[in-house]
Amino acid sequence: MDKLNLMTSFIAVAEEGTYTAAAKRLGKTKALISTHVSQLEGLLDVRLITRSTRSMQLTPTGQSYYEEAKKVLDDIATLEAQVRQEHQTLVGRLRISAPATFGELVMMPFIAQITSQNPQLNVELMLNDRYVDIVAEGFDAAIRIGHLEDSTLIARPVGKITMRLCAAPEFLEQHGMPASPDDLCNLPCVFDTNYRQANRWGFTHAGRAFDVKPNIIARVNSALAAANMAKTGAAITYAPDFAVQDSLAKGRLISLLEECCLTEIPINMIYPHRKHLSAKVTTFIEQFSAYVQQRNIEESD
Repeated sequence: MDKLNLMTSFIAVAEEGTYTAAAKRLGKTKALISTHVSQLEGLLDVRLITRSTRSMQLTPTGQSYYEEAKKVLDDIATLEAQVRQEHQTLVGRLRISAPATFGELVMMPFIAQITSQNPQLNVELMLNDRYVDIVAEGFDAAIRIGHLEDSTLIARPVGKITMRLCAAPEFLEQHGMPASPDDLCNLPCVFDTNYRQANRWGFTHAGRAFDVKPNIIARVNSALAAANMAKTGAAITYAPDFAVQDSLAKGRLISLLEECCLTEIPINMIYPHRKHLSAKVTTFIEQFSAYVQQRNIEESD
């Protein structure tokens, strides 16, 4: 009996959520996948999955086994690549969660680069602005933008973003240039609801942090959508640099009050406890961190 084959089937069921989806992913029959899971449970003498007519979920033991088994298979795949003296060090499947706009504009170009360099790497990037439980939902790692709350997860700083107050030239022609952040209380603004301070924007000037409640005429859960509204000349927005840098370079947006309204926010890659971290995830994080640093250098030139 090939225990690694049984583990592969179990991991696919855990990640896909159904036997049918797991069978499709592995190119096997649903019956064979079910048999593999049952055989694995028999070998371990423990229940890994609870089943009903409508759903299935991992038992607490099954969740723990999934996390360790995934690391084992990842490390085996990496070891095999090294033994065969292949040039790529990243092989297998990698599941990453990231905020939508950041993932679209920053991570996808990096993923295009890293998968081209590592043909046996398969990346699944899930874009979602909600809080993701990376352990329960089977992610290897996730991007978090902003200061982190206390967590049992490990955080690796990979860079910073800069929040910018921006408006279109047409807006400034109609309303004039704001003289201070207090003017935002009376000027129309579009608010990205992913910003953690509800209905307020936080700034820093001369080492002093303060916040302002802008005159919000629209709310949207996307930094890029907020920037697009600002480009119409209808409102001011406070957005991360990756969402507005192209419009700033083309003159479609203008950065405002830079002496007090440029705020740096950390980018972190979070992942489960180090004992669950595979060589594949470690390499991915290191390369992404280098990519972000180089990107920041190029944009500052």
